[in-house]
Amino acid sequence: MRAPMVERARGTRDLDPAYLARHGHMEAAFRRTAAAFGFREVLPPTFEPLELFHRKAGPGIEQEMYVFKDRAGRDLVLRPELTAGVLRYYVNELTSAPKPIKVYSFGPTFRYEEPQRGRYREFWQYSCEVLGGSPVDADAEAIALAVKSIQATGVRQVTTRIGHIGMLRAWLKVDRERQNRILHALDKRNFEMLHAELDAAGLLDLEGTLRDLIGIQGGSEVLARASDVLGGVGGEGFDHLRRIAERLAAYGVRDFVFDMGVIRGLSYYTGMVFQIHSQNLGAEDQVGGGGSYALAELFGGDPIFSTGFAIGVDRIVLAAEAEGVAVPPPNLDAYVIPIGDAVRQKAFEITGNLRTTGLRIDVDLVGRGPSKNLDYANAMKARWAVLVGEKELANGNVALRNMETGEQREVPVAELASVLGMDKPHFQNGVEFH
Repeated sequence: MRAPMVERARGTRDLDPAYLARHGHMEAAFRRTAAAFGFREVLPPTFEPLELFHRKAGPGIEQEMYVFKDRAGRDLVLRPELTAGVLRYYVNELTSAPKPIKVYSFGPTFRYEEPQRGRYREFWQYSCEVLGGSPVDADAEAIALAVKSIQATGVRQVTTRIGHIGMLRAWLKVDRERQNRILHALDKRNFEMLHAELDAAGLLDLEGTLRDLIGIQGGSEVLARASDVLGGVGGEGFDHLRRIAERLAAYGVRDFVFDMGVIRGLSYYTGMVFQIHSQNLGAEDQVGGGGSYALAELFGGDPIFSTGFAIGVDRIVLAAEAEGVAVPPPNLDAYVIPIGDAVRQKAFEITGNLRTTGLRIDVDLVGRGPSKNLDYANAMKARWAVLVGEKELANGNVALRNMETGEQREVPVAELASVLGMDKPHFQNGVEFH
């Protein structure tokens, strides 16, 4: 009797070769861009002490995470994001390292939330941090890297929105805890909650101003208008944004807007904040975001200016699909078919030699006849079939069949690798070249 099938866990996916080809393209683009900016890779553990996230976001965050005890009774959590682990690592081991510290991380993260399109319980993040830079330069570096990283994948139809939570904190004259609740309500556009929080704080007269403020967006010219709405409070924050705009122009980054509605109402954000949205993803259109934050002191270290961002790799994959971005398919360059047992050893020798060139090569491992092997090569979307027969080998040749056109010709074994690689498509920034 056959055992029942075991279904995958809810909120997870079995990732197929086609999806992983897109995922790998995004990962390579992110790594390449981060390296070009002088960032170095680090990777915190997959599970961390639960206390780390209690300190970052409070005990209430547990309901959104995978929390468990190990055999010694220690409370642990599967990492829901990468930044906290990187900052813990910094406080533990890197405080004496030369500044600024510029690092990136790439890996799976886990959150216990309701699955939906583009939102899973296991998902991948690309996260970058600048620790110890001067505020304007470090913030501009983070935004530029985020924008350039996405551009490197070939995705173009995105909007970068930049705000500043620091000026709101300066304007809201209430204790930090209540301030965080007000900002959270504003971030979520939960106006009923906003009204209740302002009422409890005796600040209902500010409700109209806050709702007016979050509607202001545009170029640098809107910063003066936003400053007027706040009565001139937070002037340093608005000046900070103007200087960031100048830095971004120097980087060649001009396609962004200032948006006073970008709040990112988490308690550890302190200054500049930004979000990147894809117009092709519907209501859940955010693909990345970040800003300057204070976490080192929460984890036992001295204060240090910190800024960074995280990009959801799965969201970028969806955005790339929506835009029709071309990525290298997981197809074979060639499938080697021995015609008869007498040439199988030679066929495996040819296969081994071709694989050393970086070409993607497979070979018949079953012992099928030529017709069934050609069917298999077609199913695997091989560009070429290399038919190794005694007659051709006697002349130092193999038969090479174009699987798209069906054309077949003899090619010297010594020239096979160069012929197979000659018309292989190459991809750069989502564009296919031959």
